[in-house]
Amino acid sequence: MKVSISQPEHFPYLGFFEKMSHSDLFIILDDVQFSGPRSFQNRNRFLNSQGKMQWFTVPVAAGAYHEMIRDVMVAEDYGWRKKLKRTLECNGLNCDFDKIYQHEKLIRVNMESIALCREALGISVPMIYSSELNVSGRKAERIYNLCKAVGADTYVSGMGAFSYMEEAKDLFTD
Repeated sequence: MKVSISQPEHFPYLGFFEKMSHSDLFIILDDVQFSGPRSFQNRNRFLNSQGKMQWFTVPVAAGAYHEMIRDVMVAEDYGWRKKLKRTLECNGLNCDFDKIYQHEKLIRVNMESIALCREALGISVPMIYSSELNVSGRKAERIYNLCKAVGADTYVSGMGAFSYMEEAKDLFTD
C-alpha cells in the first residue's frame, strides 16, 4: 500500500494533490504544531487581475502558534471574511466561499478547501487524520511509524521531506 502524508494547507499547491493521486491512502498530519505566520497552513497566494501574486490569509486566534494544527481557531470575525470574499470575487476566484470559511477551526477551513480541489481534480483517495492513529516520534521516525501503523509498504514523498528522509533511509529499509 502506498501512503503519502502532509499537513493540511490552505488551498494546497498542486504537488500536494500529485502525492495524493499516487497514493492508496493520504494521511492528514493534524497533530503537529501549527507552523506559524510564514506557513501555508492559513494563507496562500493567487495571481490577481493585475497579473501579480497576492496573498490571502485566514487570520488565526491569539496564541495559535503554540497549538496543534487540529486545535487552531480562526480569529474572531471583525470583517475579515467579508474582505476576503470581496478580494477573491474581485479577482475572478469564485468558490463556495460560505461553505469553506464558515468554520471556527482552521483545520475545517483547510479541509473544505482540500475537498473542493480534490473534487475538481477527480481525486477520491481515502484520507485519515494522523491523530486517529496515536503514533509518536519526530520527523522521519514519525513518518515511518505512521506508515507502519497503516500497513504501508511505500511512502510517497514530496521534495520538502528530502532533508529529513535522507537521515531515515535505514528506517525504511528494514
